[in-house]
Amino acid sequence: MTEERIEGGANQLGGRLQEGVGAVTGDRKSQVQGQFKQAKGALLDAFGRAVDALDGQVDRVPEQVRPQARKALGVAREKPVATMLGLAAVTFLLTRRRR
Repeated sequence: MTEERIEGGANQLGGRLQEGVGAVTGDRKSQVQGQFKQAKGALLDAFGRAVDALDGQVDRVPEQVRPQARKALGVAREKPVATMLGLAAVTFLLTRRRR
């Protein structure tokens, strides 16, 4: 389990608590902040699941490119937001070309 999945779960739990306290006290700002934390947690968890899945696949790539694959995975772990934005941009460009 990656740090991102742990942090994601913590954010989701903290967000639920904050949203609940905001609902009980009538503090709309706390409710919205709690919802934002939950969404952030869900994204981190999804990223962590993807990294876990990729980590299991690195050993299956040809031995010649395994070091580069491990390095790329390490960069993705260090910069999850940049990685997600990059993947989103590539996906956008690829789907746009097909139209």
